Amino acid sequence: MGAAIKVIDYLDSLGVQYQLVPHAHSQSSIQSATNAGVPARQTAKSVVLEDNEGRRILAVVPAANRVVIQKLSDQLKRELHLIPESKLKGQFSDCELGAVPPVGKPYNLMAVYEDDLCKEDHIYLEAGDHEHLIRISRNGMQALMANQAHGHFSATSVANEKPRRAWDWQ
Repeated sequence: MGAAIKVIDYLDSLGVQYQLVPHAHSQSSIQSATNAGVPARQTAKSVVLEDNEGRRILAVVPAANRVVIQKLSDQLKRELHLIPESKLKGQFSDCELGAVPPVGKPYNLMAVYEDDLCKEDHIYLEAGDHEHLIRISRNGMQALMANQAHGHFSATSVANEKPRRAWDWQ
């Protein structure tokens, strides 16, 4: 499939230079990072949330992190909850199921970005399929974040820590 057309068109409209990075088929953003040989902290993933009035929000965090929903709810002053992937198919029509790009505007979504993403020299975005990432510079990431909400609302996921062997516990 390749990168989502709406994402590429949006990056072009902002003048953001990018490179398409192919990788072996993946099932998650952390696996995409691993397959592409890039750090998970530099790979942006999307989590789609919804408030009690049905307004959707795209929360963008490093692949190794999880969204702390209560913290984000408090920051945005609205109660948020996760949306099942099965309810997203129509919204991301140029994307494969489960491969939501971390760019809200082309999909008419408010995006909120984790500030930690701007600490890296390069960021890798999920491209809308399960076999590509889009590499952009820190300046490109700042262009995506311009006029968007941002803050600290994620935490490193325990599930993404290095697995321990039985003898490591001793």
